[in-house]
Amino acid sequence: MELIMKSNSNKPMAKVYFKSVKQGATASEIAACNLELIMKLEPFSKIKAKDFVAIKMHFGDINNIGHIKPESVKLLADAIKAKKARPFLVETSTLYVGERSNAYDHINIAYKHGFTYEKTGAPIIMADGLLGHSQTAVKINGKHSKEIFVASDVAHYDFLICLNHVTGHMITGVGAAIKNLGMGLAARGGKLSQHSGALPSINEKKCVKCGRCQMFCPAGAISPGEAAFKIDSAKCIGCGECIAICKKEAVKFSWKQTSKIVQEKMAEHALGVISGKSEHLLLTNHIIHVTKECDCAAEADPRVIDDIGILASTDPVALDKASVDIVKKIHGYPFDYESKNPLNPMFQLEHGQKIGLGTMNYELIEV
Repeated sequence: MELIMKSNSNKPMAKVYFKSVKQGATASEIAACNLELIMKLEPFSKIKAKDFVAIKMHFGDINNIGHIKPESVKLLADAIKAKKARPFLVETSTLYVGERSNAYDHINIAYKHGFTYEKTGAPIIMADGLLGHSQTAVKINGKHSKEIFVASDVAHYDFLICLNHVTGHMITGVGAAIKNLGMGLAARGGKLSQHSGALPSINEKKCVKCGRCQMFCPAGAISPGEAAFKIDSAKCIGCGECIAICKKEAVKFSWKQTSKIVQEKMAEHALGVISGKSEHLLLTNHIIHVTKECDCAAEADPRVIDDIGILASTDPVALDKASVDIVKKIHGYPFDYESKNPLNPMFQLEHGQKIGLGTMNYELIEV
């Protein structure tokens, strides 16, 4: 696969490493590729004995099969242990009601998906405590926020390695490194702040009044109406749970307005997460088993494109920009939720560059 891609700008370029992965590659082959790329990033050479090395990833919701597999963790954890450092897996609880809304249930889902110590060589430590309320305030100079709330343990990591599964997303268009940092390591207060700009509505013609949206709404914002269920905008937290579980596609967001706001807030939270850690940050994006929905989907979503490979960088904006560019170059844009108005992931990239999270200017280095 020949991919020669450079940004047209005089600004300094971030290095993004890329290695292709063949369709149907085994979990062990993917793990070896992931480690090879991580070891090319300069911060890896700085890991030393007794360092706490956090490995952030998504364990997948119940029945999800697209998430990054435990084998990628095991090989990486072994390499970190060889340096006498201390690797561990980190996650946070979800804002919405479900199997991952507290540490106990979330860790049990992780075990079911193979993320046991025996298979990964690393313990799981929930960064935001039992119920997701353990948080630390971080000052930033953002457009939407001057202070954001991240999971409290983040401040104590010596190194942060994020393994990101590139997918579509119902609100942000694409979920990758910026989402795994900004949403994935935000405490409950941070997640709530990011979603507060996304307000859904219910289409009366499509609603069959089954009540699933009301059952799963974490804010109690949905109630029965005469023709359809209705959403109380004063109570709605914009988490997207209702659109995710509606089988009739009756719940919709105003994509033009809310997607941009949520993406910008997400980038700002990512900036807070990596505050003071920019030189100890390592990231990989897996463009493998790419699905329309993110790994929060509690079902076995099919691929929407063929597998491409893995990218690595220390810059989350450059990494996500390169990932989007590669997907577009090879397959076009596969995450069109509404044909008349596809979600635009450029909002998070452009805002991320503007606030200093990273740069969209990159050099792609094939390995």
